[in-house]
Amino acid sequence: MQTFFTGLYSALISIFQSQRPADYGLYKTDIFSLVGWSTLGVALLLVLAYYYVFNSALRTGMFRTTHWVLTLALAAGLGVLLANSLSKSHGAEPSSYLGYFMVVNMLVAALWFFLFSVLLKRWSTYARTTPFVGPF
Repeated sequence: MQTFFTGLYSALISIFQSQRPADYGLYKTDIFSLVGWSTLGVALLLVLAYYYVFNSALRTGMFRTTHWVLTLALAAGLGVLLANSLSKSHGAEPSSYLGYFMVVNMLVAALWFFLFSVLLKRWSTYARTTPFVGPF
């Protein structure tokens, strides 16, 4: 999976910035996979909490699309925080590359949240049609 996350982040960051920083090796060996797994886990936990804790077990009535969008925004914001804090804790220097990495991880977190929502919403008691009604 390290090659998956390295390829994903490298390709998406290259859309914004083609020049790699001096500490790219650190990103490639440590940071991309750590942030990728962390973002995937946070997105999955938020989807499970939204559909199965808040809308099944607790019956809070958070089944509107607005609530889903706010949870998606939370996932995206946590993606930015994860990319920033985990990169800096592993020795990455503050740079424009780190900024673009945070933006890309925000988009990746939102994408993971959306994909997990499509896959897991059908078994929710109150939110099986959130954010959209469809065959999924």
